Amino acid sequence: MHADLSHPSARRHPFLRALGLASLAIAGLILPFVWDVLSLVNEMPKMNWLQQALAQAPALSWLMMFVWGAAIPGVLLWSMHQTRHHKLMTVIAMLALMWIAVTWYVHMPSSGQCTSLYAQWAWACTALQWAYSMSLGIATATYVFVMLALGLSALGLLAEGLDEKPAHAS
Repeated sequence: MHADLSHPSARRHPFLRALGLASLAIAGLILPFVWDVLSLVNEMPKMNWLQQALAQAPALSWLMMFVWGAAIPGVLLWSMHQTRHHKLMTVIAMLALMWIAVTWYVHMPSSGQCTSLYAQWAWACTALQWAYSMSLGIATATYVFVMLALGLSALGLLAEGLDEKPAHAS
């Protein structure tokens, strides 16, 4: 049995895989710059009350960062399946989640303190650092994927608009 390549979904799968691989490659290239941006963000002024609250449970603060970090690409991927009417709500949700994630990141205890706070859990601290790097890479690849997909969609809509023949008045 062979695949029917004339069906649009059959032609789309290799394209999406190629787009996904390109996104991973681009994310790998720009990831060092993302870490630099995060270092600059971390130097932002702090709200003492929030910083103290998150310092009360550093492990929970670090784990919640994964929630905020995963929510943004999740919303971006979800938005690709929404109608135009819902896209504005998606943008608002994404911006709100980005604000929460950046605020949380700036105020949570440094993950570099993990080993000194939890010496008996050194392996968990190593896993946490590795997971932060992986999640940042995956999030960056997701952003790149969505931006490439949106750019290609825009080019497709532009090409469709150029292909339409103007109606002639008789």
